Parts: sequence; C-alpha cells; structure tokens
Amino acid sequence: MELKDILGNPSRMRIMQYLAFHGEVTVKELANHFPDIPRRTLYRHVDFLIEAGTIIVKEERRVRGAFERILKDNTEAFVDNSDLSDSAYCFFMELFSRFDAFNKKPHKNFKEEFLNDVLGFGTAYLYLYDDEMHAMMDELSEITIKYEKAHNEKYGEGALGKLRSISIISAPADS
Repeated sequence: MELKDILGNPSRMRIMQYLAFHGEVTVKELANHFPDIPRRTLYRHVDFLIEAGTIIVKEERRVRGAFERILKDNTEAFVDNSDLSDSAYCFFMELFSRFDAFNKKPHKNFKEEFLNDVLGFGTAYLYLYDDEMHAMMDELSEITIKYEKAHNEKYGEGALGKLRSISIISAPADS
C-alpha cells in the first residue's frame, strides 16, 4: 500500500503527527487528545496504521485486567519505504483542505476572524548547521507539548477549546 493511501485520511495524518511530536503514547492518550474522533474510529485507524507499519506497538502492559498498548511512530518506515513526494502530497492536501474549509465557510467579519484565528502562512530563511536545526525542531516540539499541557491544566483534560493547526515544513532552501 502506498503512503498516500495510508495517510490520505485526515484522522490518520493527525495521529501520525501527534506521535511524531510526543514520541510514545497510549491509545487512551490519543483518545483524550482527539475527543472529536469517535473511539471506535480512533481504534480502527490505530489498528490500520499498525498493520501498515507506520506505527509500532512498543510495549503492551496489563492495566486493570485489560491490555494497554504503548505506540511509537515508525519513522524508519517513512525514510526506508516511501517516496518523499507521496508524503508531501498527503501533507499538502490535508493542509490545503483545512485552509479551503476556512475560506469557504460563511464569515460575518472576515478580517476579524482572520486576525483572531491567527490565520497565516509565511517562510523564514535561516542559516543553520544540522545540529542547530535538530535543536530548533526539538524546541518546537517542546513548545507544542508545553502549551498542550498548560491548556489541560487550566481547562481540564478533554476541554476542547478551538482546534488549531500549526504546520511546519523544513527543507534546505538551496536544493
């Protein structure tokens, strides 16, 4: 199965991106983070991604008579077995569909909504060595997790707020 078929589903893409930022998580943690995805659907997507080899079950442990799976993204599967253009295609289509949905919905005051939703896109060009780039990406991941935890502490686990997406594309500018 091609990667675009695996990640062409927005829910599977969200699960994979969450795992990329958080490392190892349980299915319960995924369910808490994605309350808008019905649990049955979430479990079906997780099983699909495990079967496809894009995530792996790192560990299974017994918790109150049931088995809990600890999941981890299988980055090596992307690097070893995928066409980069397939991965980029999935990412860009999912990103475009979100932008298009915002653009098509009726707006009472587009300018105000644009500013409140912090809708935007842009590119920053930086001269960095590989170690600096890795450190920056690690910090971006830490910032994401920091704000997620702060939100949960302030409003409680499962409080939705407004679903926002922040997408980062990193590539050498001189390729």
